[in-house]
Amino acid sequence: MNPSGIEAYRLGRSFDVMPIPMDPEHCVYVPAGPLTFVVESRRLTDEPSTRTRAIGAVPDATYDSGGACVHVLDTVDRLERLRFDCFDNEPHYHYIHQSEQVNVVVRFDQFAEGDPREWTLERLRSRLPHMLEPLGSVRLADEVRAADLGSAIDEVARLLDIAG
Repeated sequence: MNPSGIEAYRLGRSFDVMPIPMDPEHCVYVPAGPLTFVVESRRLTDEPSTRTRAIGAVPDATYDSGGACVHVLDTVDRLERLRFDCFDNEPHYHYIHQSEQVNVVVRFDQFAEGDPREWTLERLRSRLPHMLEPLGSVRLADEVRAADLGSAIDEVARLLDIAG
């Protein structure tokens, strides 16, 4: 707590480990100029091969969820900046601070926001540069503002229907 007695607001939970890596066998790459979108069909369970402490595993807890996932990569360095996990249970998204090796996981409120896939597509269409800037990716955010990502996002939407 700060001296005023009010704890500062924090967006999501911060982890000093990076998100679970993509499984290339389940990924489709969609070029989008300065970005590359990767749509992945994922299933995460308690099995060590699919789950790590990166998303806060609790001993003796059971976890089994999955669904469509959209990874947002910088085309230049191929590093992931954002991830949207449109899972059946506990949908969430990630701000990935590559320079600091910090992964901030934000729980998606499906009751207030509706379908996580539709919400994700709207973020890709209208808020992507704003989400990249806090990651220190100002150059990338500016390039995204100048780019026409419409057809790539339409392809992501088509793939989400398949992966979901």
